[in-house]
Amino acid sequence: MLLWAPTSVAGQDTDRYDRSPSPELPRFTVRQIVAGSNDTLRHIPGPWFRAASDAWPKTLARARYHTVARLSGVAPLEGKALESERFHHTMGLYRREELTRAAARTLEAIRSSIPGDTARARFDRIFRWRGNWLVDLHDAALAWAQTRSPGMTWSNARPALAAVRWLDPNDTLTSEAVPRAVYGLMLLATTDSAALAAIQLDMTKADSVSAEAVRLLLGGYAQGRRWYTDALELLVTQPWIPEGPQGQSLAGLVRREWRLLTGDSSAVGLKVPEIRAHVFGYPQAVPQYGVPAELFRRLVVPENGVARGWLQRHGQMALLRTLRWLPPGDTSLVVLQVAGETIRLTTAPRQSRESLNGFLEAADAIAIDPGYSPLLALGAVVHEWQHLLFRRRQLEAFAQSLPPDPLLAVEIPAVEPLVAEGFAEWTAERILEPLQSRWPLLALGELEKRAGLANNGADDQHSTGYALVATLAATLDDPARTARLLLSHAEHPADIAQLPELRRAWKKYGREPDRMLSAPPRRILIPEVTFTVEDGFPDLVVSRILVPATRTGGR
Repeated sequence: MLLWAPTSVAGQDTDRYDRSPSPELPRFTVRQIVAGSNDTLRHIPGPWFRAASDAWPKTLARARYHTVARLSGVAPLEGKALESERFHHTMGLYRREELTRAAARTLEAIRSSIPGDTARARFDRIFRWRGNWLVDLHDAALAWAQTRSPGMTWSNARPALAAVRWLDPNDTLTSEAVPRAVYGLMLLATTDSAALAAIQLDMTKADSVSAEAVRLLLGGYAQGRRWYTDALELLVTQPWIPEGPQGQSLAGLVRREWRLLTGDSSAVGLKVPEIRAHVFGYPQAVPQYGVPAELFRRLVVPENGVARGWLQRHGQMALLRTLRWLPPGDTSLVVLQVAGETIRLTTAPRQSRESLNGFLEAADAIAIDPGYSPLLALGAVVHEWQHLLFRRRQLEAFAQSLPPDPLLAVEIPAVEPLVAEGFAEWTAERILEPLQSRWPLLALGELEKRAGLANNGADDQHSTGYALVATLAATLDDPARTARLLLSHAEHPADIAQLPELRRAWKKYGREPDRMLSAPPRRILIPEVTFTVEDGFPDLVVSRILVPATRTGGR
């Protein structure tokens, strides 16, 4: 079965597939891309792993979490609750009253220290409503519903929810019971709208007045997504941090850190990624990677003068968006077997939809669940921004290393997950430290995550990666050099441990065996595609597969 039509394999006659386009239409070729890694094991040098384990034992993650929770005025989750209720807790759906009180106190403290009147007014427009604090999506949803039905409360929705057994019978009186139920309906709306419609019909039959309250609250959750992105964008871009006469923004702190790490004065112009509300159903945030301009120029070939003119008029972002309208290909699994390696075949639009991180995206973005309490989610936003900045630096360096001659295919380098997560954890902590020491609640979300991961005893990418990177940074005592080493060894960080100074520093662990963590191979191949563009939509001309060379050991 062909995954793309028309498709050819390099070396075969393709003339019969070639539909010569009208000369007036711009024609482009996007080179074949191989991405990911075929490694089946993550290799962590024993001395480095043991030094990191001693410096950052799992008990330390729990101890730091407990300290920050108490400083925030929140009781830390313990034992099984840390595993079973952690997600609900950071979404304001477990121990809600306690968390909302802590969030309101933090918002009040932040407001009182904002240096400028303009920034304070913007802060109030987002977080204050009729004299009350809006601390999360659930508050925003109720506030919107109250503009349509004054006097509306969560209790108005209870009878209808109970009638269709959408409320947990053991959890009908707690303050988070109704928000948890309506959030669940919002999630259902994104996955099975027919099922939601059936539930709404049953609620109307059981109690039409209460069913209308549920409908209004669902409308509030839909409208609240915009409130949520506005809240996070304000916390990232506006000068609410008391530093200097005009204040400082979180984006300014990120830029300052990257100037330090890279020595690049252009870091002052780092663009803030778009923040997108995406319903995952749990407190998740993911980076969606745009294509650096240097790499775009190596991937995309304008095949005629009209194409070059189109690109000058519309720009890189427009062409990358056009790729989403190419045929997505067969949804069944199709692989290319090359010697001993299996490579999954896919397409740019399909990979963009299937991957949480997107593929060949028009611009950097962060997708985040709007139920993730904003003050707790701030650490996650900075964390994901670090992923975007690290990957952009890596891809820019990779693109510059490519030969100037036209390439038939581009093999994009991978990033070892332990490096990716460890670097993001380490830099985000450095950036946020002055804020979190002043307002501890801002650290709670990330520390609760690490404590939960430590609690299950697994070698998680976040906790293990953080320990490795933090230990490397402490040993080198040079943040900029630490960043350079991680960027230059992003695919194979084990080589870092061979540096003479690190071997000396970790000499007492010299006999420790290497740590091997299993990882599934994840190489994908996107065939070369040639297409024309008319009225913003592509018309596929030909798709071609060039059989890649095999690799051994991931090198």
